[in-house]
This record gives sequence, C-alpha cells and structure tokens, in this order.
Amino acid sequence: MTAGALGSGRLCPQLIIDSPSRAPGHRTTLVGRDLEILTLSAQLGREEHRLITLTGPGGVGKSRLACAAVADVPIARVAYLDLHDTVGGDGLAESLAPRLPDEPSLLVLDGFEQAADATADAVDTLLGRFPRLRVLTAGRRPLRLYGERLFPVPPLPTPNPPYRHDVLELQDHAAVELFVDRARAIDPSFALTAQNAQAVAEICTRMDGLPLAIELVAEKLRLFRVDSLLTRLREGRPVLGGDHAARSPRHRSVRSITEHSFRLLDEEQRALLTRLAVFTGSMNLATVEEFWELPTHRTEQVVEALVGHHLLRVTPGGGEPRFTLFNTVREFCLERLTATGALPEARRRHAEHFLALALQAEDRLTGPQQAQWLQRLAPLHEDLLAALTHLEASGRRTDAARAALALHRFWMVRGHLSLGEQWLAKASNAFLAVPGHAERAARAEAARGQFAVVRGDPRLAADCFRHAARGFHDAGDAVHERAALARLAVSQQPAGPSAVRKAAVRLLHAAVDERATVEAAYAALALATGSRLIDAKLAADLMEAANGLFMRVRDVRGEGLVLALRGALADSRGDQALAERLLWESLHRLRAVGEHTMLPTVLEGHALHVWRRLPHQGHRVARLLAAAAALREATGAHPLLVPGDAAVALREVRRLLSGPEYEAARREGRVLSADAAAGEALAVGPPAAEPVSAVSRPVQLTARQYEVAMLVSQGLTNRQISQQLRLSEWTVVNHVRQVMRRLDVPSRIHVAQWVLNRQRRNGVGTAVE
Repeated sequence: MTAGALGSGRLCPQLIIDSPSRAPGHRTTLVGRDLEILTLSAQLGREEHRLITLTGPGGVGKSRLACAAVADVPIARVAYLDLHDTVGGDGLAESLAPRLPDEPSLLVLDGFEQAADATADAVDTLLGRFPRLRVLTAGRRPLRLYGERLFPVPPLPTPNPPYRHDVLELQDHAAVELFVDRARAIDPSFALTAQNAQAVAEICTRMDGLPLAIELVAEKLRLFRVDSLLTRLREGRPVLGGDHAARSPRHRSVRSITEHSFRLLDEEQRALLTRLAVFTGSMNLATVEEFWELPTHRTEQVVEALVGHHLLRVTPGGGEPRFTLFNTVREFCLERLTATGALPEARRRHAEHFLALALQAEDRLTGPQQAQWLQRLAPLHEDLLAALTHLEASGRRTDAARAALALHRFWMVRGHLSLGEQWLAKASNAFLAVPGHAERAARAEAARGQFAVVRGDPRLAADCFRHAARGFHDAGDAVHERAALARLAVSQQPAGPSAVRKAAVRLLHAAVDERATVEAAYAALALATGSRLIDAKLAADLMEAANGLFMRVRDVRGEGLVLALRGALADSRGDQALAERLLWESLHRLRAVGEHTMLPTVLEGHALHVWRRLPHQGHRVARLLAAAAALREATGAHPLLVPGDAAVALREVRRLLSGPEYEAARREGRVLSADAAAGEALAVGPPAAEPVSAVSRPVQLTARQYEVAMLVSQGLTNRQISQQLRLSEWTVVNHVRQVMRRLDVPSRIHVAQWVLNRQRRNGVGTAVE
C-alpha cells in the first residue's frame, strides 16, 4: 500500500503490515548480536515501553537488529515503514493513522533522520491516538520525545592491541567472527590462522567493529590478500569503495550510507569533518582547535554536533575526551578532499604538525617527564606513523628519519619492535645520504642495534653497533663510541670474557663524563647482564654506574630495569626474599611508564617467586605466566633473563590445577593488557621483611662513608657530592658502592632509608671504624 503525498513532493514509502515472522528479510546471518536481540525483544514485550529508539553510527546494523528483535516479540501486528529516502514528512501521522490496525501493534520506523522533526510529531500524535500502539525507531539520533527509551547499538567487540596470534582467543571477538564468516563466502577455504590472525584482528579494529565496514573490506579479498589489505589501511589508502551486491541500495556502499548523514550537517560541520579525515588516530579538542584555527566555543559546538550524528566517536579511556572518525566516514571525506584538490595541503599540514611533536618529544622520553610523554604519544601513534609515511613518500626522507630517531624510545618501551627496527634502518640510510648527518646515522644504527638485541638477532645487532661505533669515532664522540663498543662486546656470539671486561672498564670511565647520557646507562646495563656470570663484582659496578645515570636524569624505566637485574642476581645467590622485593619494585616503575618490551621478563620472575612462597596462588601464577607469554608474543621480544625454572613452575601449576581450571586461568591471562598484568602481579605484596636488610643489625661505616651516605639521603647526585666534599666524582662513585655493599642494599633509595631509620633510633651521629 502507498500513502498519499508527503512534504517536499515525496511519496510516503510502502507501509508493510503483517505478522512478525514476515519481517523484511536478510540473506546472511546476524553475527554477535545475541545479547542485544534478547534485551531488545524483552523491552519491546513490555507494555509500558511504548517508544524505543535504536541509535548508533551508520553501518552498525540498527535495521537488522530491529528486524531480528521484532521477530521474537509476541505481538499481533507489526507495521514496517522505511523512511531513509523520505524528505520533509508533513502529514505523516494523517497518512499512517487510517492504516494502523485497531489492536495491539508495533510500528517500526527505520531511517527517520531526513524527516526527524516530522517523524517526532507523527510518533507523538500516534502514541496519543492509539493507546495499544508501540513504536520502535532506528536512527542516528533520538526523537527526543517524552517517554522515549534509548537503546544504543554499539559496534561489534574488536581485539585490543597488541594483537595476539592465538586463533581461539581472537575468534571470541564478534568482529573477527563476522570477518571470517564473510571471507568464507568469498573463498570457502579461508581460515583464521596463526599467520593471518594479527592482520585480521587489526583490520577489524581499524574498521571500528562496524558490520557494514567489515563486510565491505572482506569483499576486497577478491582482489587483495589479508596482509595487503592491512598495508593499504595503514597507509590511509581507500579500501571500502564499490558496491555490496547483497545490500539494499541505501546500504550498498560506504558512500551512500555516509552521504545520507553528510546531508544532515551544516556547512561549517561539513568543512571540519572533511578536514579531520587526514587524522588516522584520535584527537582532542585542543588539537582540533589548534590544527584548524577555530575559536574554542565553535570547536566545542561543532565537535558535539558531529558526535551527536555518530560521525565522530568518543574514544574510551581515562583523562580528557578524545575523538576518532569512523573509517567509513574517513574514506568518504578523503574522497571529497581529493575531488576538491585540498588533500595534499591537508596531509602536508598534518605531517608538519606531528613532525614537530615527535621532535619535541625526543628529549622528554627520558627524564622526569618520561611517563607523561609516553602516555601522550600512545593515542597519537597512528597519526605519527601516517606523518612519517607522508614525509618519506613526498621526498622529505631526512625529516622522516629525524622523526623516527626521535620516536625510537617510545617504540622500544611500547613494544613496537619490528616497526622501530624498520624505520631506523630507513633513517640510517637517509642520514648517510645527506652530508653532515653522519652522527645522526650513528645514533640510528645504535638504536637499531638495541631493537635487534631485544628481538633476538645478535648478528644484526653486532653489525649495527659496529657501524655506530665507527660513526661516533669519526664524529669525535668518545662517550657514545664506548657505549656502542660495549653493546658490541655482549652482542657478539659467543661474548668473550676479556672483551667484555675491557669494554666494561672503558665504559665505567665514560659513565662519569658529564656528557654521558642514558645510552651509556643502557650500555652499562647490557654489559652487566652479559658479565653477571663472568665477574659478579664487575656486574655490580656496571649496575651502579647505570643506576647513577638513570637517577641523574630521573629515567624511571631505566631504574626499573636495574632493579629487575638486581633481582635476577639476588635470585642466583639464593636470596629469594630480596629478589622478590626488587622485582616488585621494578614492576612499579615499569608499570608507571607503560612498559611492554621488558615487562614479560619481570612478570615471569615475579610469578615464580609468588609460586614458591604462596603455592595456593596457582591461578594467579598461571594468569601471570600466560600474560607474559602473550605480551612477548605480541611484541616479538626475545626472552631475556627468563629464570630457568619457568617451564618447571608452569608444569607444576598445571599439575596442581585441573585441566579446565588451568585453561580458564590461561585464557584470562592472555587477554590482560600490560597495565592489568602488572596490576595483577603487584596485588601480591613482597615478603613482609624490611626491604633494607641492614636496619636490624649493626653496620659500621667510615666517617667519610657515612658522610657520603648522609648526602645521598638528601638527594644529591654524585657530582654534587663531589663538589661539596671536594672529591673527584670517581672517588664518590666508589664510596657510594662501598656504602651499598656494607649495608647490603640494592639502590641509593635504600641508603637514604637506612640513614633515616638510624637517625630515628639514635639521633644524628656517626659510626666510624
């Protein structure tokens, strides 16, 4: 049946009145909506719920969910009206009223945005005129009528990065399940495997979990492999174009569904939305305001309107709100930018903005602002990569190399190891091709060597450190040359004891140089790791030198790694209580900076100590070991310093727990984020003994040693102590080491605690020999 004429000269769409079983059909299964169908059906079945509105972004599946839920509602008559192509809508109530049945009935109105005001008036009138009528509407915005109940339809759940290889784990996410189902419709042999699991997970996440986008991208498997699709997405190239033959005309392509929403915006909203398409990640209000030079009040108004239209989504997480374009919307807007010729300038401004940010971050990724800047860069990582890609593609390879070198610490901490190594290789070549950049090329090679070490490629690491040492030598940078030679000594297989000792002695002298940086500290830490089985005293000296440098610049991650190595050494000496306390403190520091690369090693060490001390914590230990394995798998980090009895402990845990219990604990652990895994480990406190072992027994220091300990407790650095006592800095370093050995404590913090406890007990005084 067809109604009479509506506003703007358009005819009212056909009104279908029939039983729920005759709902508009679909030819594919509805994946991942079981809970929503049950919940919505229950709400529709309650007489007091007379108006329910499904809201959500285009392509999320509101229409299909409505049809599936209505089919389960015990109601006599259901009327369907598709309003997607309706403009105006005047007289809608008068057209519908004569044809609605005079019995309990449900009216489903789909796609009312083009005639929102008229639809709201009509629904209000009909609900008042028909007391046994209920209405279900589906659109991007609510009708804003009294008594309206909103039912948000979220995107399908997607995996969270870092993405795993675990096929069974990924199949639990509805977005992945949908992709696999649609991929098999194209290629029946398609299967989710360990080889393509990470790529599929990232594709589904980049499609924002929107069913339409996932179905459209799966269609592209006719032309591209999964890894090629992911590459195109990472490069910001369109992949969602074309028509979906199984869809209705209004949902057949990204363009049609987005253009439908785009027409609802005013000119200012359209302009801003189009410009934001060059952002591939999330942005905050300040970035939008700064990047496009809008007044603050207008920025807030326009962004709020775009969120209300479900064209921008609010990114979940703590702190300030961040906003992201749906990929379906982004591709539509990129096409508009291309058509107007504005895309190159927009990408240039985007690249300049994030190049400046990367260079600003470089010196702040170590020091007191380390945690804040690591946290700040995390949500911007996609845009930083897009900027690097654009700079390289546009011929600005040196600028891309500068940005990559600036970001290498972020990549190392957050576990982007393969990515970091690739960009640093490009950076090294780019610097070598330009006169005057040899020192930067050496820095890039040294950083690349560190990535190679962590990824378990000693041959590549040795080549990188050799090139770096040569470059630093030519540049006259003796400190960094010795740091590179130290890394080279332990990366060569097998590492010779004499070479390690020689490199250690040179590095210890370089560490007291005022030009020494955290690179020298990390080199000392690597040497300490390599020499701990060769010369325990030398390893202790190297750890103290590294810790001194880390503390001088207040590098929290470095301090955490020193504590982890000291914990491993304490464990090898049989002092399990001290080892557990050190690992616990290490976890605190690594969690504070969002560590991913070395965190698995510390988690495993801590889990083993918990197992030895608290065997009833088997479920927690299994979760921690599974979390560590999943994080290492996601980052590709080579296991360093993993206790040799890790496999033994895991077998014991499996023997203690039943098969289902262990499997449940393992799966719980594998889905933990790095932060959640660290929190799980820290929930078990260290042994109750006082962290400073020297507190409970008399310790005698020389007058000079106690004087140094007092200044350490005041927070002075070795250089400041040397100036105050008129000693050489190397002499002060030796005094601090002797104090720590006599007190049997692992760090300067514990020296300060010992001084404080002694003063509380006895007052200020000295203990001399």
